[in-house]
Amino acid sequence: MYPRRTQRAAAILFALAGQLAPWGRATAAQLPDSQHILRSARAAQADFESIRRHNLPKEPGHGGADCDVQIGRFCYWYDDDAEPQRPPPLESEAITRARDRLLATLDTAALALPGDEWLAGQRVRYLLQSGRSVDALLAARACRAPIWWCQALTGLAWHVAGDFASADSVYRDALDAMPPDERCRWTDIAPLLDAPVARRYRRLPCDERGALEQRVWWLAQPLYSLPGNDRRTEHLARATMAQIEGDARSTYGVPWGDDLREVTLRFGWPSYWTQGEPRTFSGFVDPPITGHEPQPAFHFLPDASALDDPASASPQVWEPHAPRAREHYAPRYATAFAPLEHQIALFPRRDSCLVVAAYDVRSDTLFSRDSLQAALVLARDERSAPVIERRQDARPADVIVAKVDRAAQLVSLELVAPARRHVARARYGVRPPAAPAPGAGLSVSDILLFDPPDSLPTQLAAALPYVRGSTVMHPRARVGLFWEVSGLDSGEAVSTVVTVLPVGTGWLRNAVESLRLAGRRASVRLEWREIPEQRGSVAGRALAVDLSGLSPGQYRIEIVVQGPGGERASATREITVRER
Repeated sequence: MYPRRTQRAAAILFALAGQLAPWGRATAAQLPDSQHILRSARAAQADFESIRRHNLPKEPGHGGADCDVQIGRFCYWYDDDAEPQRPPPLESEAITRARDRLLATLDTAALALPGDEWLAGQRVRYLLQSGRSVDALLAARACRAPIWWCQALTGLAWHVAGDFASADSVYRDALDAMPPDERCRWTDIAPLLDAPVARRYRRLPCDERGALEQRVWWLAQPLYSLPGNDRRTEHLARATMAQIEGDARSTYGVPWGDDLREVTLRFGWPSYWTQGEPRTFSGFVDPPITGHEPQPAFHFLPDASALDDPASASPQVWEPHAPRAREHYAPRYATAFAPLEHQIALFPRRDSCLVVAAYDVRSDTLFSRDSLQAALVLARDERSAPVIERRQDARPADVIVAKVDRAAQLVSLELVAPARRHVARARYGVRPPAAPAPGAGLSVSDILLFDPPDSLPTQLAAALPYVRGSTVMHPRARVGLFWEVSGLDSGEAVSTVVTVLPVGTGWLRNAVESLRLAGRRASVRLEWREIPEQRGSVAGRALAVDLSGLSPGQYRIEIVVQGPGGERASATREITVRER
């Protein structure tokens, strides 16, 4: 596993603290009693935020000179050090009591004015801040404001509660019910996108952006094995929270603006706030306020290469630990999101393809002493239903097999330790070979690595119990290679050559070897001729290779099969040889 990287983000106010937020949207003419109730509720909300600001825990903050990103009035920075994450400071009793008083005022006002948008939003906001997600959901369901707003509040409550399928469903209903201009604003993902994709996106009229948005959210979904797309519902939850906070007094003590909305959409709303020392020398009377977002946070949105061709995008594209990402998201189910050591191999059939996926986390402390859930997911595109093979009670080392058609696929091998909230994932595109025409010649499947038993398997099913969950080998190991050959006529003899050659020997390695400071990396070559034993349209073959002559490094295994007429087919697999 990679070392865990903590990530902390905060926003510091650059505008004069203490300015008052505007009253916000104009409401329809109300009865005097209704106006009095609403004014009282707004005053109570403003009083609470003032109390909160003056009772926030003190923590040395960043000044204005070391921003990683400046968004309008706000300085934003990333804290990427490798120190253990610190728990947030305890909230003061003064803030807790003041929030309880505010909620009591909002509850009373909402009973009198159940159709008021502002009251409904503030109730959900402060109930969620209190950790009362069930009460927040009940408050959203009691909303009698315009239907789309009540549905958005319900989606926010479901999302924070971790029910992403319900949040996804209700947010779709909310978007369908919104006025077109409002829907366009809520679904706008331009602030999240890297420059090349953002330019492409902005050139499209709002009503033509749906297909690109659908693909972005499909590729950005952290775990395909979870119901609901939580990265998409996170964005809509942020848009909901921005709408709520945009018409109320802010914890930062300044009027809401487009800059604070962008901060919220890109990085989420803070999970807690702290205050620094007042900067009286610069004319600031009140201390600067820092908002701290949930951590660890990860980057899931795709770049242009993944959008255009997910099956060909580099595996690095799917790496969630992107430094200084334009956006990030901290899933509530993941305190660690790591790459998964694994192996995947494809075995074509006449009109389909078998995908064999294996992993091994027995030596990974993140997944020790916990029940595991594993899934192999393959998806053709954002419009097609994925193929999902699950292991609800998975072993630390396991093999999963799925059957798909022979179209290009995005494969995602996912492992979750739910009790400890640890997640590992391997995701990238694969391209099964097209179905060959009759008499089209030889083809070779992927090479499957396994721990060789006494009797080598000649069928895929017999090899599965021994499949390795990694492509990393010990220098003194024996490794089994299994592959299939198709396109042979019965009784035909073929020649097979197996080589293991070093990969990526750069100038530094060459210099070190030339000075005899390191041993030269050896290679392996085996060659033979035989008549394969066919079962149906394929012939399975296995071989055990001794790696004891290889020094640590990267190697490529290549298998070349040549038929009687000189036609050739090949397959490769890269491995790493290193001491465990």
